[in-house]
Amino acid sequence: MAKFFVDAFADMFEPELSNNNLSLAPTKLFLGKKEVIFDGWKRPPTTKMIEDIKKLKYSIGHITQEEWIEFFTPFLQAKEDVAFFSVSLQLYIDGGADLLAAITTLSEQFPNQKICVVDTKTVSRGTSNIAVLTSTLFKKNQNFDQAVEFATNLAGQFVTAFVVDDVKFLSTNPIMKKAGASLFGGLVGVKPIICIDKKGNFKLLDKSRGFKAGVEKLFSIVNTNGENIADFTFSIVFSNADTEALELKNKFLKVVDENEVTIIPSSLNNMCFAGVKFVGITFHSN
Repeated sequence: MAKFFVDAFADMFEPELSNNNLSLAPTKLFLGKKEVIFDGWKRPPTTKMIEDIKKLKYSIGHITQEEWIEFFTPFLQAKEDVAFFSVSLQLYIDGGADLLAAITTLSEQFPNQKICVVDTKTVSRGTSNIAVLTSTLFKKNQNFDQAVEFATNLAGQFVTAFVVDDVKFLSTNPIMKKAGASLFGGLVGVKPIICIDKKGNFKLLDKSRGFKAGVEKLFSIVNTNGENIADFTFSIVFSNADTEALELKNKFLKVVDENEVTIIPSSLNNMCFAGVKFVGITFHSN
Protein backbone atom coordinates (compact mmCIF):
# COMPACT_ATOMS: atom_id res chain seq x y z
CA MET A 1 0.00 0.00 0.00
CA ALA A 2 1.14 3.54 -0.69
CA LYS A 3 0.02 7.01 0.33
CA PHE A 4 0.79 10.07 -1.80
CA PHE A 5 0.72 13.53 -0.23
CA VAL A 6 0.94 16.84 -2.02
CA ASP A 7 2.06 20.13 -0.52
CA ALA A 8 -0.78 22.42 0.54
CA PHE A 9 0.84 25.16 -1.58
CA ALA A 10 0.13 23.08 -4.70
CA ASP A 11 -3.33 24.63 -5.21
CA MET A 12 -5.28 21.36 -5.22
CA PHE A 13 -8.79 20.94 -3.86
CA GLU A 14 -11.47 18.31 -3.66
CA PRO A 15 -12.64 16.45 -5.71
CA GLU A 16 -9.40 16.61 -7.74
CA LEU A 17 -7.40 15.27 -4.79
CA SER A 18 -9.62 12.24 -4.25
CA ASN A 19 -9.92 11.53 -7.97
CA ASN A 20 -6.13 11.25 -8.17
CA ASN A 21 -5.61 9.35 -4.90
CA LEU A 22 -3.79 12.31 -3.35
CA SER A 23 -3.99 13.91 0.09
CA LEU A 24 -2.78 17.27 1.35
CA ALA A 25 0.04 17.53 3.85
CA PRO A 26 -0.36 20.14 6.60
CA THR A 27 0.47 23.81 6.41
CA LYS A 28 1.01 26.10 9.36
CA LEU A 29 -0.29 29.64 9.30
CA PHE A 30 -0.73 32.24 11.98
CA LEU A 31 -3.77 34.47 12.26
CA GLY A 32 -2.30 37.17 14.40
CA LYS A 33 -0.61 35.19 17.17
CA LYS A 34 -2.98 32.24 16.90
CA GLU A 35 -1.46 29.18 15.27
CA VAL A 36 -3.59 27.56 12.59
CA ILE A 37 -2.60 24.13 11.25
CA PHE A 38 -4.70 22.73 8.45
CA ASP A 39 -4.41 20.38 5.47
CA GLY A 40 -5.83 22.69 2.83
CA TRP A 41 -9.15 24.33 2.13
CA LYS A 42 -12.03 22.52 0.47
CA ARG A 43 -13.65 25.79 -0.58
CA PRO A 44 -12.45 29.28 -1.55
CA PRO A 45 -11.41 31.67 1.23
CA THR A 46 -14.22 33.66 2.77
CA THR A 47 -14.55 37.43 2.48
CA LYS A 48 -13.37 37.72 6.08
CA MET A 49 -10.24 35.67 5.34
CA ILE A 50 -9.44 37.84 2.33
CA GLU A 51 -9.85 41.02 4.37
CA ASP A 52 -7.53 39.60 7.03
CA ILE A 53 -4.94 38.77 4.37
CA LYS A 54 -5.14 42.33 3.02
CA LYS A 55 -4.41 43.60 6.52
CA LEU A 56 -1.42 41.21 6.77
CA LYS A 57 -3.03 39.40 9.71
CA TYR A 58 -2.05 36.02 8.27
CA SER A 59 1.56 34.86 8.19
CA ILE A 60 3.27 31.66 7.07
CA GLY A 61 4.61 29.48 9.85
CA HIS A 62 7.29 26.83 10.12
CA ILE A 63 6.47 23.14 10.61
CA THR A 64 9.02 21.57 12.91
CA GLN A 65 10.75 18.21 12.58
CA GLU A 66 8.62 16.84 15.43
CA GLU A 67 5.40 17.99 13.76
CA TRP A 68 6.34 16.32 10.47
CA ILE A 69 7.12 13.10 12.34
CA GLU A 70 3.80 13.25 14.17
CA PHE A 71 1.92 13.73 10.89
CA PHE A 72 3.52 10.91 8.87
CA THR A 73 3.87 8.30 11.65
CA PRO A 74 0.28 6.91 11.56
CA PHE A 75 0.55 6.05 7.88
CA LEU A 76 3.85 4.22 8.34
CA GLN A 77 2.39 2.39 11.33
CA ALA A 78 -0.41 1.26 9.01
CA LYS A 79 2.32 -0.27 6.81
CA GLU A 80 1.85 2.24 3.99
CA ASP A 81 4.75 3.57 1.93
CA VAL A 82 4.69 7.38 1.82
CA ALA A 83 5.71 9.89 -0.83
CA PHE A 84 5.37 13.62 -0.25
CA PHE A 85 5.40 15.92 -3.28
CA SER A 86 6.81 19.13 -1.89
CA VAL A 87 6.96 22.55 -3.49
CA SER A 88 10.53 23.72 -3.99
CA LEU A 89 12.37 23.27 -0.73
CA GLN A 90 13.79 26.74 -1.38
CA LEU A 91 10.32 28.04 -0.47
CA TYR A 92 10.51 26.62 3.06
CA ILE A 93 11.61 29.03 5.76
CA ASP A 94 14.42 26.62 6.73
CA GLY A 95 15.09 25.34 3.23
CA GLY A 96 13.35 22.07 4.10
CA ALA A 97 15.89 21.07 6.75
CA ASP A 98 13.32 19.96 9.35
CA LEU A 99 11.27 18.09 6.76
CA LEU A 100 14.30 16.15 5.49
CA ALA A 101 15.47 15.43 9.04
CA ALA A 102 12.02 14.05 9.86
CA ILE A 103 12.12 11.76 6.81
CA THR A 104 15.54 10.45 7.88
CA THR A 105 14.28 9.76 11.41
CA LEU A 106 11.14 8.03 10.17
CA SER A 107 13.14 5.87 7.76
CA GLU A 108 15.18 4.64 10.72
CA GLN A 109 12.11 4.08 12.89
CA PHE A 110 10.22 2.18 10.17
CA PRO A 111 12.89 0.24 8.24
CA ASN A 112 10.30 -1.97 6.56
CA GLN A 113 8.43 0.98 5.03
CA LYS A 114 9.50 3.52 2.46
CA ILE A 115 9.12 7.25 2.93
CA CYS A 116 10.53 9.99 0.73
CA VAL A 117 10.21 13.61 -0.28
CA VAL A 118 10.06 14.57 -3.93
CA ASP A 119 11.35 18.13 -4.20
CA THR A 120 9.40 19.20 -7.30
CA LYS A 121 11.51 22.38 -7.59
CA THR A 122 8.36 24.29 -8.46
CA VAL A 123 5.17 25.50 -6.77
CA SER A 124 1.41 25.52 -7.20
CA ARG A 125 0.22 23.56 -10.22
CA GLY A 126 3.73 22.45 -11.16
CA THR A 127 3.85 20.43 -7.95
CA SER A 128 0.31 19.11 -8.40
CA ASN A 129 0.95 18.15 -12.04
CA ILE A 130 3.92 16.01 -11.01
CA ALA A 131 1.89 14.41 -8.22
CA VAL A 132 -1.02 13.58 -10.53
CA LEU A 133 1.19 12.05 -13.20
CA THR A 134 3.05 9.98 -10.62
CA SER A 135 -0.13 8.76 -8.94
CA THR A 136 -1.49 7.74 -12.34
CA LEU A 137 1.64 5.73 -13.08
CA PHE A 138 1.51 4.03 -9.68
CA LYS A 139 -2.12 3.08 -10.21
CA LYS A 140 -1.10 1.25 -13.38
CA ASN A 141 1.95 -0.68 -12.17
CA GLN A 142 1.78 -0.56 -8.34
CA ASN A 143 5.56 -0.04 -8.21
CA PHE A 144 6.41 2.57 -5.57
CA ASP A 145 10.12 2.89 -6.42
CA GLN A 146 9.43 3.30 -10.13
CA ALA A 147 6.79 5.93 -9.43
CA VAL A 148 9.17 7.94 -7.22
CA GLU A 149 11.93 7.73 -9.82
CA PHE A 150 9.48 8.97 -12.44
CA ALA A 151 8.53 11.92 -10.23
CA THR A 152 12.16 12.77 -9.52
CA ASN A 153 12.87 12.88 -13.26
CA LEU A 154 9.95 15.27 -13.77
CA ALA A 155 11.23 17.67 -11.10
CA GLY A 156 12.90 20.69 -12.63
CA GLN A 157 10.90 20.61 -15.85
CA PHE A 158 8.32 23.18 -14.76
CA VAL A 159 8.60 26.93 -14.29
CA THR A 160 6.06 29.13 -12.53
CA ALA A 161 5.74 32.84 -13.26
CA PHE A 162 3.26 35.16 -11.60
CA VAL A 163 2.42 38.84 -11.59
CA VAL A 164 1.62 40.38 -8.21
CA ASP A 165 -0.57 43.42 -7.69
CA ASP A 166 0.77 44.48 -4.30
CA VAL A 167 4.49 44.12 -3.61
CA LYS A 168 4.05 44.57 0.15
CA PHE A 169 3.23 40.87 0.50
CA LEU A 170 6.58 39.93 -1.00
CA SER A 171 8.55 42.42 1.07
CA THR A 172 7.02 41.24 4.36
CA ASN A 173 7.13 37.50 3.64
CA PRO A 174 9.87 35.66 5.59
CA ILE A 175 10.55 33.36 2.64
CA MET A 176 11.06 36.30 0.32
CA LYS A 177 13.34 37.96 2.85
CA LYS A 178 15.47 34.84 2.78
CA ALA A 179 15.43 34.80 -1.03
CA GLY A 180 16.45 38.44 -1.24
CA ALA A 181 13.63 40.91 -0.64
CA SER A 182 15.95 43.70 -1.78
CA LEU A 183 15.06 42.62 -5.31
CA PHE A 184 11.58 44.01 -4.74
CA GLY A 185 12.36 47.02 -2.61
CA GLY A 186 12.45 49.46 -5.53
CA LEU A 187 9.23 48.33 -7.16
CA VAL A 188 6.93 51.00 -5.75
CA GLY A 189 4.22 51.72 -8.30
CA VAL A 190 5.04 48.79 -10.59
CA LYS A 191 3.88 45.19 -10.69
CA PRO A 192 6.63 42.57 -10.33
CA ILE A 193 6.63 39.39 -12.39
CA ILE A 194 8.28 36.70 -10.30
CA CYS A 195 9.72 33.48 -11.62
CA ILE A 196 10.41 30.26 -9.73
CA ASP A 197 12.98 28.73 -12.04
CA LYS A 198 13.79 25.10 -12.84
CA LYS A 199 16.04 24.89 -9.79
CA GLY A 200 13.28 26.14 -7.50
CA ASN A 201 14.84 29.56 -6.91
CA PHE A 202 13.18 32.98 -7.01
CA LYS A 203 13.99 35.52 -9.70
CA LEU A 204 12.60 38.91 -10.57
CA LEU A 205 11.79 38.13 -14.19
CA ASP A 206 10.16 41.35 -15.37
CA LYS A 207 7.92 44.18 -14.26
CA SER A 208 5.08 46.25 -15.65
CA ARG A 209 3.38 49.56 -14.98
CA GLY A 210 -0.03 47.98 -14.55
CA PHE A 211 -1.47 44.65 -13.40
CA LYS A 212 -3.28 43.94 -16.67
CA ALA A 213 -0.10 44.64 -18.64
CA GLY A 214 1.76 42.27 -16.34
CA VAL A 215 -0.70 39.45 -17.04
CA GLU A 216 -0.29 40.04 -20.77
CA LYS A 217 3.46 39.67 -20.33
CA LEU A 218 2.94 36.18 -18.89
CA PHE A 219 1.84 35.00 -22.33
CA SER A 220 4.96 36.46 -23.91
CA ILE A 221 7.12 34.81 -21.27
CA VAL A 222 5.71 31.38 -22.08
CA ASN A 223 6.09 32.02 -25.81
CA THR A 224 9.75 32.88 -25.25
CA ASN A 225 10.67 30.27 -22.66
CA GLY A 226 8.11 27.51 -23.12
CA GLU A 227 9.11 24.17 -24.55
CA ASN A 228 6.89 22.95 -27.42
CA ILE A 229 4.06 25.25 -26.45
CA ALA A 230 1.43 23.30 -28.41
CA ASP A 231 2.32 19.98 -26.76
CA PHE A 232 1.93 20.65 -23.04
CA THR A 233 -0.71 21.55 -20.51
CA PHE A 234 -0.70 25.03 -19.02
CA SER A 235 -2.10 25.81 -15.60
CA ILE A 236 -3.35 29.25 -14.64
CA VAL A 237 -3.91 30.13 -10.99
CA PHE A 238 -5.49 33.40 -9.94
CA SER A 239 -6.79 35.35 -7.00
CA ASN A 240 -9.31 38.19 -7.40
CA ALA A 241 -8.35 38.51 -11.05
CA ASP A 242 -11.06 36.51 -12.80
CA THR A 243 -11.19 38.68 -15.93
CA GLU A 244 -7.42 38.82 -16.45
CA ALA A 245 -7.03 35.05 -15.89
CA LEU A 246 -9.79 34.26 -18.39
CA GLU A 247 -8.26 36.58 -20.98
CA LEU A 248 -4.93 34.81 -20.51
CA LYS A 249 -6.61 31.43 -20.94
CA ASN A 250 -8.24 32.60 -24.19
CA LYS A 251 -4.83 33.59 -25.54
CA PHE A 252 -3.54 30.07 -24.92
CA LEU A 253 -6.61 28.48 -26.49
CA LYS A 254 -5.42 29.86 -29.82
CA VAL A 255 -2.35 27.58 -29.69
CA VAL A 256 -3.37 24.60 -27.52
CA ASP A 257 -6.44 22.38 -27.16
CA GLU A 258 -9.08 23.40 -24.63
CA ASN A 259 -8.42 20.39 -22.38
CA GLU A 260 -4.77 21.44 -22.08
CA VAL A 261 -5.47 24.68 -20.24
CA THR A 262 -6.62 24.55 -16.64
CA ILE A 263 -7.65 27.61 -14.67
CA ILE A 264 -8.33 27.49 -10.93
CA PRO A 265 -8.59 29.90 -7.99
CA SER A 266 -5.68 30.15 -5.58
CA SER A 267 -5.62 28.55 -2.18
CA LEU A 268 -5.52 30.69 0.95
CA ASN A 269 -1.92 29.52 1.44
CA ASN A 270 -0.64 31.18 -1.70
CA MET A 271 -2.76 34.28 -1.14
CA CYS A 272 -0.90 34.75 2.14
CA PHE A 273 2.31 34.47 0.16
CA ALA A 274 1.60 36.54 -2.97
CA GLY A 275 -1.29 38.74 -1.90
CA VAL A 276 -5.01 38.83 -2.58
CA LYS A 277 -4.64 39.71 -6.26
CA PHE A 278 -2.31 37.87 -8.62
CA VAL A 279 -2.20 35.65 -11.70
CA GLY A 280 0.31 32.85 -12.12
CA ILE A 281 1.05 30.31 -14.79
CA THR A 282 2.97 27.03 -14.70
CA PHE A 283 4.51 25.63 -17.87
CA HIS A 284 7.22 23.35 -19.22
CA SER A 285 10.35 25.38 -19.81
CA ASN A 286 13.38 25.05 -22.02
